[in-house]
Amino acid sequence: MHYTSNETVNGVEFKEVPAVEGQTLLVCDWSSNFMSKAIDWTKHAMIYAGAQKNIGPAGVTVVIVREDLLGKELAECPTSLGYQVYAKADSMYNTPSCYAIYIMGLYLEYCKKNGGIPTLDAAAEKRATLLYSTIDDSNGFYTCPVDKACRSRMNVPFVIKGDDAALTKEFLAETTAAGMTNLAGHRSVGGCRASLYNAMPIEGVARLANFMDKFRAKHS
Repeated sequence: MHYTSNETVNGVEFKEVPAVEGQTLLVCDWSSNFMSKAIDWTKHAMIYAGAQKNIGPAGVTVVIVREDLLGKELAECPTSLGYQVYAKADSMYNTPSCYAIYIMGLYLEYCKKNGGIPTLDAAAEKRATLLYSTIDDSNGFYTCPVDKACRSRMNVPFVIKGDDAALTKEFLAETTAAGMTNLAGHRSVGGCRASLYNAMPIEGVARLANFMDKFRAKHS
């Protein structure tokens, strides 16, 4: 069974690992919240994560797979996509994405020196709590369309005054002018969306929350 641990467009995140029965193998796309919390390795047959969200530049994907599953690809699987082939070649079956891997390595070293997953987990919780509190305490001026039980800590969607198009446009123009960019919601859902990946400092979230309070005061 395959699932995605964090969905970026609508801002939904699995808080618990989905239960599977019998010999069912669980595979997860962990791209957008990788390195933001611990992974229960006893419940996953394999996880993969594109580096571009949380651990480095685009161009490389981390794959962690149980060793007993290596070499059990379907017959039609191309050699270049066989995980056993990569494992035997130390992940260098063909020319690797050297720059992306190097930068990712530097980031992982930095994380290890600065507390590792527990520190990153605590920071993710702090960022998300600050922004969701700003939304929830706005007396309905801002609303988040996601149930609290499955809100993402990485991607926070919200609408202004019930999705007021004019106010949203003004909000986005003013945040951009203030140096806070890319806050528009995904084109398929509209509204606003703040992404709080590992590289986002808490100071950046505090600045956005402060702006949101002032914008609400001006337009309430």
